[in-house]
Amino acid sequence: MKNSRTVKEYAELQYKTHQNLVNRMNLWSYGTNPETLHKWIFTKIQLQEHERVLELGCGTGQLWLENLRNVPSTCSIVLSDFSKNMLNKAKKNLKPLNLPIKFEVINAEKIPYPNQNFDVVLACHMLYHIPNIKRALISINHVLKPGGRFIATTISQKHIQELKNFLSEFRLYPEEMMNLFSEFRNETGREVLKPFFAEVELYEYINEVNIISVDPLMRYIESMFPKEHFPNFQELKPQVEEAIVKIIKKKSKFKIKGISGLFNAKNPIKP
Repeated sequence: MKNSRTVKEYAELQYKTHQNLVNRMNLWSYGTNPETLHKWIFTKIQLQEHERVLELGCGTGQLWLENLRNVPSTCSIVLSDFSKNMLNKAKKNLKPLNLPIKFEVINAEKIPYPNQNFDVVLACHMLYHIPNIKRALISINHVLKPGGRFIATTISQKHIQELKNFLSEFRLYPEEMMNLFSEFRNETGREVLKPFFAEVELYEYINEVNIISVDPLMRYIESMFPKEHFPNFQELKPQVEEAIVKIIKKKSKFKIKGISGLFNAKNPIKP
């Protein structure tokens, strides 16, 4: 059983500012997949004219920044995040673009909208940060219209496995780290969603990065280990950096495979 307080505290530390998220996204700019994750996600959403959309955990608004030309002009969009600082960054990025967007601080476990309000609800790489996913899904189900759809992206249990193996050599990726996340992965998400939706489809996205410089990888790793939870990381940091340099020198790159997934959950089962 996950400690909901621990999950909540880790999420708050991660997204107190936007920089950790930016550092993690930047790593994947070195990827071999010609289609970015956010472009791929948008093709699966298939937004239609006049649809009402709610995004939970919008982060910096990157999904919309990358897909400006494909947003139907008649859509009504609410972008939300539990982090006020993160939401302010999304506002700064998107406000000048004159999209039909409203910005709100929202707790996904208690969405402050009436029943059957949205055609689409999005939650990209964020459900595993929610302490009580069941409570959030009840709330999502409540605000979706009959026939509406919920798009939830996540990662595979094998995501960045090469990096996890490497960090384990420094005892930096112990099993206890998984207690900082709620259970929602490619392998488990269908079972989580089935009680709430009549149809659930999974699509996978793979992107491999070949890192030839230590800096972007170190920034990614540092974003994973806030000092409040991992006080020993700063002591180990020089050893980690030195080991990465050796791998790049020996193999000419540090290869990491990212495996993400998108669940398209349709037709909410209303109580």
